[in-house]
Amino acid sequence: MLLKTEVESTIIHPDWPEVKWNISGLFNYRHFLRIFINTLNNHDILHIIDSFYGCPDLIWNGGYLNAKVPNVDSTKFFKTLNKHGMGVFLTFSNAVLEKQHLTDVESNLLMDKLDEECGLNGVIVVSDLLSDYIKDKKPGLKQICSIEKSFIENPDGDIEWYKKMQDRFDRVSVHTDHMFDLDLLDKLDRNKAEILVNDECAYKCPNRKRHQILISQFNLTGTKKALDEIVKIKQTLCSGEFQTLSEERNPAHIRSCYLKDKELKTIYEMGFRNFRICGRRKTVFGLAWNVIHFVLNPALASPLATAFAHQIDENIKGEFKKLGEKEDIV
Repeated sequence: MLLKTEVESTIIHPDWPEVKWNISGLFNYRHFLRIFINTLNNHDILHIIDSFYGCPDLIWNGGYLNAKVPNVDSTKFFKTLNKHGMGVFLTFSNAVLEKQHLTDVESNLLMDKLDEECGLNGVIVVSDLLSDYIKDKKPGLKQICSIEKSFIENPDGDIEWYKKMQDRFDRVSVHTDHMFDLDLLDKLDRNKAEILVNDECAYKCPNRKRHQILISQFNLTGTKKALDEIVKIKQTLCSGEFQTLSEERNPAHIRSCYLKDKELKTIYEMGFRNFRICGRRKTVFGLAWNVIHFVLNPALASPLATAFAHQIDENIKGEFKKLGEKEDIV
């Protein structure tokens, strides 16, 4: 809901116009990103985008399961984003990597595609081992402390941990449980903190740490044991999904960590400007909805949603048509 009463001419959300957005979908929803970027470019507002992030199926990937996201050739796409002032961040947030995994060929090749001279690109990491390796190999890349690192290492909101991470990293993703602790937020460096706005997990979920470690283990090894436990957590313990909370799994009606507009506005008014939208496990329409809801003017949400949905649908149809043509040729 729009907090201001007037309808402004800009398509940027008028209640937090100075936010710099870091948005998911770099690999799995690139066709939507192209539509979104072109829309912003047509209105001369590309400056609201700090970066886009994501990762294909690699052993360095963490946070979400490897789910057949292809490692498509991205050199031209990365250069185009950089040319227009937008960064690229690779989600290298696997938490259980060991020294022998640092030489993974595919992960290194993808990282080598990032221009480290332009000052826009970087990686999102959990592992200190991987962080040190990347810092040594590609010192020009920025590093974001992944939100999964806080899930694993700092569930209780130790301010000293945050200060240590802010000394080490260019930005630090704030644990979504801690966004509601305004006293803690007030002690953070505004320039280095990043706020995730659309986390659908339940507040203070007791399964977060185990869930994240299992995802890292599965992405690294592909073991059925890890996958089975992940499925069990998802089907029997996870209470938050798509902003809804299961009555059976959450009888106390614990809220999700999805920020309400008034909550985001409060954090924005505290001086925070780096915000993030996740979407790697959502449908493309789910990501599009969140982008429209948080980034764009709510007064224009309906026509923009219709336009995006039409373009996404046509793009998907086009991709299927190309696929069919390829099959016919073969």
